[in-house]
Amino acid sequence: MTALTCFLAGPACGEDNVESKGTDCCCPDVVTKTYQSKGWLVQESEAFCVCCSPRLAEAKHLANACEALRVQLQKTWIGSAGKEWSPRCEIVVHATVNDYVRALGPGSRQSAGCTTIDLQDGKVVKRRIDLRADADDWMTTALPHELTHVVLADKFTEKQIPRWADEGMAILAEPLKRQGTRRTAMQQALTRIARYRAQELISTAEYPTGERRDAFYGQSASLVAFLIERDSPTRFLEFVQLGQEQGYEKALAETYGIKSLAQLDGQWHSQIANRGQTAELFASRIARITVSKRVE
Repeated sequence: MTALTCFLAGPACGEDNVESKGTDCCCPDVVTKTYQSKGWLVQESEAFCVCCSPRLAEAKHLANACEALRVQLQKTWIGSAGKEWSPRCEIVVHATVNDYVRALGPGSRQSAGCTTIDLQDGKVVKRRIDLRADADDWMTTALPHELTHVVLADKFTEKQIPRWADEGMAILAEPLKRQGTRRTAMQQALTRIARYRAQELISTAEYPTGERRDAFYGQSASLVAFLIERDSPTRFLEFVQLGQEQGYEKALAETYGIKSLAQLDGQWHSQIANRGQTAELFASRIARITVSKRVE
């Protein structure tokens, strides 16, 4: 089974012209191997194989940022740093939007990142993230968003994670400013269209289009933030898994003491534009990683 948001094609990490890795980074260096292959700078770490242009300003610290983000995301949503990834997650940073579209197809032009997960026999057999280096704040916004999808895939190898939960958690890894932009887009959309009720949002299987898309993304992040504020991020992930197994009404009662989806909707509706302290703290922790690695 393949879970992806766009068509996958493009360079794989292959070895050529092996070079010694630099030692002048002021942060802990997790890169175990650095080399160039077919014009790409390739850096390998325990969990990642990062491919980018040798001229990319963030190149020196990108693998370190990925490793730090992985640990933070795992601790937040799963409760502890997980076991090593085999295979590693490929991170391919394309220099321009045209390079990105050539690799992923014409439908990818409006995106800044794309995650591809291949599953076989209940195991992840391929992890890959494609990013656009010419997109605004790709390292602080698109990278943690897409890496959240990869981290969560480890917990949903038998049944795909629901769209609303997957996107809601990924959005909460974005900078607070970007989350504010999404929230504004959601509020504007909801002046023209009906909002998603909790039951409708939770049961949405495909990505909507147009203003429904803005509402879907914004409300997904809002509902996740609302629920993690009631307990914890790890408890929320347990709720999602229990909901898939036993139904969400039973999961709500067992996890949060909420009797029904209708009751959840009533409680959440009045706070739909609120972010919550737990979500804000999480975003700040992510930003400390991406901003520091970008500017070092």
